[in-house]
Amino acid sequence: MDTLNLELNLEEFKDTILSESTLLYIEDNEDERNEALDVFTKIFKKVITAKDGLEATELFQQNTDQINIILTDMEMPNKNGIEFMKEVRKKTWDIPILACMELDNLSILPQVIKLKVADYIFKPIQCITALKLFNSILEQIHHVQILEKQQQELSQFKSILDDQTLVSETDLSGNILYVNDMFCEVSGYTKDELIGKNHNIIKHPDVSPKIFEKLWTTIDNGKVWIGKIKNKTKNGLDYHVKATIFPILNSKGETQKYMGSQYLITDEELEKQKLKKYIMSQRSEKIKNDQNQKEIIQIEVDKAVSKNAIQNLQKIEQLNFAAEEMKKEMLRLRTIKEHANKRVISLEKEAKANFLLSKTLSAQEMKTYGFVNVVTSDDELQDKTQKLALKIASKSPIALRRMKEVANQALDKSRDAALEHEQVLLRKHMRSYDFTEGLTAFSEKRKPQFIGK
Repeated sequence: MDTLNLELNLEEFKDTILSESTLLYIEDNEDERNEALDVFTKIFKKVITAKDGLEATELFQQNTDQINIILTDMEMPNKNGIEFMKEVRKKTWDIPILACMELDNLSILPQVIKLKVADYIFKPIQCITALKLFNSILEQIHHVQILEKQQQELSQFKSILDDQTLVSETDLSGNILYVNDMFCEVSGYTKDELIGKNHNIIKHPDVSPKIFEKLWTTIDNGKVWIGKIKNKTKNGLDYHVKATIFPILNSKGETQKYMGSQYLITDEELEKQKLKKYIMSQRSEKIKNDQNQKEIIQIEVDKAVSKNAIQNLQKIEQLNFAAEEMKKEMLRLRTIKEHANKRVISLEKEAKANFLLSKTLSAQEMKTYGFVNVVTSDDELQDKTQKLALKIASKSPIALRRMKEVANQALDKSRDAALEHEQVLLRKHMRSYDFTEGLTAFSEKRKPQFIGK
């Protein structure tokens, strides 16, 4: 049952710092040594054992770099515990030592304490109690080592910051608590002039208040603010920094103060300004070149347009001249056409009159009254009309075509009109006169037109 309880109690030490540590155990009583070893070897990474102080001293000298903790008996042959501890402290004060002693031997306790004993236990050894002491001591040492390492790293980091950045610390109201030498060198103020003053002593008036409002809102909420700030020196000169400002918290997570690390970027900003000016000048030059190029192109375009305009004007003049000539020709042809139309109308009237007269008088009567070359038939009327039309229109092909059309139309109309008016004229003539007198009077009033004379 005791063994089972021991195993259960040992489980809590399986994954502790003991599993990575080496124990130097010195005990002259073999039974006690073996009983303790049976427990220690299950927990520690390695256990080195010795039966007296002399052997322990030799083993310590050989394994100093490996040993993490020592458990030693105080009463041993050859070299007791006090003498062994003195040998150890000659070489190092860092390795913790636990002293194991009898209750009746407390007189040596002051000497043990002087040799920086970590703790002490009484015989007989309670292994679980001893393991708890080992674990507690080694955990504290481990934490101290971590803190020392972090402190060393922080010190190195701070040294780097002090060499390359402007470092300052302020309280919660922005009053300066600390500044490094570089901060004083750049700002032109001494530490005495800065400590206790508000950090806005270096604030530049050109910086917008909104930037500082955002900065304070950020760090008040426990966050880190990063940005560029333009400051001014004691002499009123400008300098630019890239700042990282963050809160320093206490063990309760409350903001204790603020710390700022600032990189000087004045040269960078000046280079940026130079670069901006150069880019602007290049753009301006490009715009000028583009404008000159546009002017050159416009001149060439104007020349080309002017040349084309002259050519177009010449073409227009030629076209106008051709149009005038065409207009004159059309006017001349129109005049010819009008004369031809008038002549055709006249011929139609003459042909109609002759035709009507020929229908009224017989051929013998026509000859008696001296009418010659009178049209006596439709064929003869058409023939004479066409001959006369060809004679008149021979000067113009257009007039010829037109006169042919008009002549054919006139002939058709004359035929219809002649038939329509024939009976009217004859009845009127017969009622007004007797045959002899009427014929004479009629012939005098309506003397026929002679075609061809």
